[in-house]
Amino acid sequence: MSGELDGAVAFVTGAAGGIGRGVVLALESQGVRTAGLDLAPVEGATLPHVGDVADETTVEGAVRRAEGELGPIDYLVCAAGSTSEHPVAQLPLAEWRRVTDSSLVGTFLATRAVLSGMLARRRGRIVALSSGFARKGYRNGAHYAAAKGGVEALVKSVALEVAESGITANVVAPGPVETPMLDHLVSRSGWRAGVEASIPMGRIGAPADVVGPVLFFLERRAAYITGQVLHVNGGLLMP
Repeated sequence: MSGELDGAVAFVTGAAGGIGRGVVLALESQGVRTAGLDLAPVEGATLPHVGDVADETTVEGAVRRAEGELGPIDYLVCAAGSTSEHPVAQLPLAEWRRVTDSSLVGTFLATRAVLSGMLARRRGRIVALSSGFARKGYRNGAHYAAAKGGVEALVKSVALEVAESGITANVVAPGPVETPMLDHLVSRSGWRAGVEASIPMGRIGAPADVVGPVLFFLERRAAYITGQVLHVNGGLLMP
């Protein structure tokens, strides 16, 4: 990238998680000042903020603080998310709301909070994290699949609304990635071997495998790409 991102400002949600943290560290290494929002303490960001991405006041306040201390936000990366497993017939409404809030509501709130500034400046990049489950469904994880499907529909709709202003909005949809979110699955006997055998590349992804595509969407060479979903899964899903 030859320093093309240097001097920009980014707002990253889910900034303490595996992929979100990787995005923050990669952006900071490229000279981007990042504001990171997460329920857990954020490491590596110029401006860390602990809070709930599904809380309107928290998100609006974090974005305003970032703009006041770092400057106009050029990039938004929505990496916040959570999951659990329950058959639909036994899925508590509170758990449905927790999972959809962290992914879908959080993406909406963060996008809305940065858009007014981006529209006024007629520039900006928005990248949200989805999942292959949004396309193929998730047995015992309907709430997660629905949330990520909603993220994709939201981002495509935003892309249509802001394209004429020079703003792009895209999605990166990872397959299985070595993050804390995967821990509850990895603990199952034989799960890892079965998943690795189903991935043509023969391995579960690393956060770095996803960070690169996220940063690509922020570069000038991606300026004519918007409303797209890029699947990053070692060939596990080829929609």
